[in-house]
Amino acid sequence: MADDPVQDSLFSPPVAASGTPVAPPPPPAERSSVAVIGSGPEQALHRHFGFASFRPGQLDAVGAAMAGQDVLLVMPTGAGKSLCYQLPALESDRLAVVVSPLVSLMTDQVEGLGGRAGMINAQRQGVQNRDTLESAIRGDIKLLYVAPERFAIGAFTERLAAADIGLFVVDEAHCVSQWGHDFRPDYMRLGDVARRIGAQSVFAATATATPRVSRDIAARLGLRDPKRVITGFERPNLSYDVVPARSDEARFRATSALLREPGALPAIVYAGTRKKTEQTATWLERELGTRVPAYHAGLERDARAEAQREFMSGDAQVVVATNAFGMGVDKSNVRTVLHVAVPSSLEAYYQEAGRGGRDGLPSRCVLLDDKRDKRLHVYFINNTPDEDAKRERWREYRDIWGFVEGEECRRARLLRHFGDRIEPRADGRCCDVCDGPLDLDLGEPTVQARAKSGRRARPGQVSGDDPRGLILAVVGTAEPSVGRTRTVEILRGGRSKVVAKYGYDELDAYGSLADWSSGELLEQVDAMIDEGALRSTGGRFPKLAIAPAA
Repeated sequence: MADDPVQDSLFSPPVAASGTPVAPPPPPAERSSVAVIGSGPEQALHRHFGFASFRPGQLDAVGAAMAGQDVLLVMPTGAGKSLCYQLPALESDRLAVVVSPLVSLMTDQVEGLGGRAGMINAQRQGVQNRDTLESAIRGDIKLLYVAPERFAIGAFTERLAAADIGLFVVDEAHCVSQWGHDFRPDYMRLGDVARRIGAQSVFAATATATPRVSRDIAARLGLRDPKRVITGFERPNLSYDVVPARSDEARFRATSALLREPGALPAIVYAGTRKKTEQTATWLERELGTRVPAYHAGLERDARAEAQREFMSGDAQVVVATNAFGMGVDKSNVRTVLHVAVPSSLEAYYQEAGRGGRDGLPSRCVLLDDKRDKRLHVYFINNTPDEDAKRERWREYRDIWGFVEGEECRRARLLRHFGDRIEPRADGRCCDVCDGPLDLDLGEPTVQARAKSGRRARPGQVSGDDPRGLILAVVGTAEPSVGRTRTVEILRGGRSKVVAKYGYDELDAYGSLADWSSGELLEQVDAMIDEGALRSTGGRFPKLAIAPAA
């Protein structure tokens, strides 16, 4: 079924988390099905939402939820996840509890459902929350949206248990998983909460779960033989481009050029830090001559709300934000999603890029490849205290930089990362690898020009699993030339004065093997010297050079 912008307006995106698996719940025989008071799902769909037919995957999820079965739903942003639990809830004579991580997300959905839903969160007055809770217990509303941290209050959970609860919905369920890109500790208790309040079934929904994350969600929520509905990760109307921007000037030129093109707006510009967010917003206001709000977690709540309101209403056609801007952003006509900083994981990139084109019309996702972002990534990873988390973050590092620096179809790489084996399909432009680079004047040579000039092209042409190729990349591009130990330092993301002085941290391969030990990499270098792939200049301070081809 083609994308429906009206139906799309009911839905919103996802997030991620960690903890320990919960004890398995009682066997299915001990629970009853969700009592349904309507007729068939198709009739209910038309009656409640006015749609003639379901989108792919929706009927399977709705049917399972109506039958009282646990559900694990993985559905792309904008494909209609929310309807899959809203419809069964509206057709049931029991209350549905929806755990939602963001107030704006709750607000949009509660308002969209009229008087059939209510919400409880920290931004409402205590008396409002109490009245809403009692209304839910009496059965006056069908859906109760609750912030996850609310379940840390024992009295609240005990009182909620007085309600007759059918569905317990965990939205943005990747927050449950320790392998997800946005882990939320408050999500870890939800499996136990669902059982304590007597929920008949659990419905977990997300848009960015890899197969590994999906398994973790099911284990941590204690899902009982869940109906698994996975509709795929392909977004044919989106194009994916990576643009080299190796300086602030190049980054600003690219941003300006992209946003000035016809049809580029509305646009979300994602920046990596609060400082870069504010700098970019200020610069764009001058450059474009229009209001460009900044959005990040360091702003006061009212300032964030106003920035979001301006963008959602169309008063501002561009917003510059950190990854704090995302969940609850239900603007269907975003034409450009531009990353001026490389995200920390491929999951985060897919989620943020997925905010483009939710109306089904062509939209582009452009990521500026600035090697200086590697320094920030490596810094945060090295300061991760938990070794398991550190290993996972190195995996994320390799995945995102493999995507950025790779020479294969961007679309295919994303699909394969999420375990989707379908043939990539683009409605129009696919990506810079398949269709050639975007024609932008950045004031610096393109990757193709560097390759033609004889300088080694991006070491990203070499897989991150190929240490020897990355060693050759460092030796072939470092200026001044480097020796064995400096090569290893660069590959491991070292931050010595020499690295900073000569700009070695701006080399493409900087930090690409940071999870290798110095000894392991020195063994690789020495083996390449012994084999003749590298040669040493000798002398007091020997340097490495690539041996000429035989």
